[in-house]
Amino acid sequence: MSETSGGKTAKEKVMISSYTILIAITLLVGLATIVLAQFVPGVTAASVSDILASPVLGFLDGIEVSLFLLILGGCLGIINKLGALDAGIAALVRRLHGRETVLIAVIMAIFALLGSTYGFCEETIPFYGLLAATMFAAGFDTMVAAATVLLGAGVGCLGSTVNPFACGVATDSLASVGIEVNQGIVIALGAILTVVSYAISLFFILRYANRVRRDKGSTILSLQERHAAEEAYGDGAASAADGPAALEFTAKRKVALALFGVSFVIMICGFIPWADFGVDIFTAGGVYDEAAEAWTVMPWSGLLTGNPLGEWYFNDASIWFFLMAIVIGVFGGLRENEIVDGFLDGAADMIGVALMVGLSRAISILMGQTGLDMVILDSASTALEGTSALAFGPISYLVYLGLSVVITSTSALATISMPILGPLAANLGFAPEVVITIFCAANGLANLFSPTAVFLPGLLLARVQYPTWLKWALVPIIAIAVASVVVCTGALLVL
Repeated sequence: MSETSGGKTAKEKVMISSYTILIAITLLVGLATIVLAQFVPGVTAASVSDILASPVLGFLDGIEVSLFLLILGGCLGIINKLGALDAGIAALVRRLHGRETVLIAVIMAIFALLGSTYGFCEETIPFYGLLAATMFAAGFDTMVAAATVLLGAGVGCLGSTVNPFACGVATDSLASVGIEVNQGIVIALGAILTVVSYAISLFFILRYANRVRRDKGSTILSLQERHAAEEAYGDGAASAADGPAALEFTAKRKVALALFGVSFVIMICGFIPWADFGVDIFTAGGVYDEAAEAWTVMPWSGLLTGNPLGEWYFNDASIWFFLMAIVIGVFGGLRENEIVDGFLDGAADMIGVALMVGLSRAISILMGQTGLDMVILDSASTALEGTSALAFGPISYLVYLGLSVVITSTSALATISMPILGPLAANLGFAPEVVITIFCAANGLANLFSPTAVFLPGLLLARVQYPTWLKWALVPIIAIAVASVVVCTGALLVL
């Protein structure tokens, strides 16, 4: 309860949760298919069971991600049991005192590089909680952490250079219809978009971060969100203060945190497709059977998870962090029951985040079941026929933006759309490399705001509600979109 100027009390405003928003959107999509099926060929009306089952099917579709988050939460629970994270954050904040903004710029640059080269997006979810604790202790709010991770990885994805899930699949899809692509042009255009979008994002984040650090009352977070952030990360903020109250960064805590950091580095190495870059060190000693599409002799780096580094997905990451949770607990000197309790406590904290994965996928599953996604794609390609470069650039960008909300898989969208829009662009005399860049730019922007994107679990970890994120990110997203359209349309005119 809060007190008004007249002395009366007023109820604290409670925001609608991200869960409710996603459920409402799913219901609206289901109702829309029922209406559209009456007069739009190709759209099948969703049944009541289709609508009710879509969140469950979404959860099953994303079970690998959800399980990974639970196991990662368990590993974090053991780290918290040791007090290693709070002590490490306290030491980092003291070391960076007065230079905290450098940390924001560096982390954003790393995520942008990973996003551009690999499409590092879903994999950023664990970093929201880690960075939220760090930023909170440094005197910022958790919105700064969420924006640093989301915009950092997001601008990299929208400026994809050699991202195999975007550029690679799009190039292969165009090749399947006889259109050759110059990879050098794709890389150059992607790099330009990444740099431009990174500069725009960094400007808005640093401006907000510095304002919040000077005046905590200027935060965009609601009172409800601030209470949640204080409850989750307040101890870390208190421990960051100089003096006897600060947590001591003991040798055991240093070892535990170092092992945790190495675990993340190895996970990232596992996700990067090294073979695409001609790196074979991680597959040394292995024998691969092309006919069976399996390793007959496992390379050295695949002995633990069954897949070598470079071929990992979330199942491999789950195995790795489950193993490292035990290793960290043992090296930290925890007893067996303390390791189990810490793991269960950490996993419990991730349950809500894991459920969010399923809800966020329910919408696209429902659209796919009813054919609404393909109807939207066919209508979009018809609208682009006969347009000039000045019109094709902005319109195709908007088309891909809408499609990216409907079809959440980047590779699936490229596979479905490129054989349709690629030849259309070629007939109009436009460079296919620019079409790939438009696809990546629009798809990457959708990752910054779409309720079907993968960032919602990350926002929950940072204690930031979806409506609050949209409120803060609206202007930066519009600025990035305008810059992207200008770059892509200019490329259409020049190439």
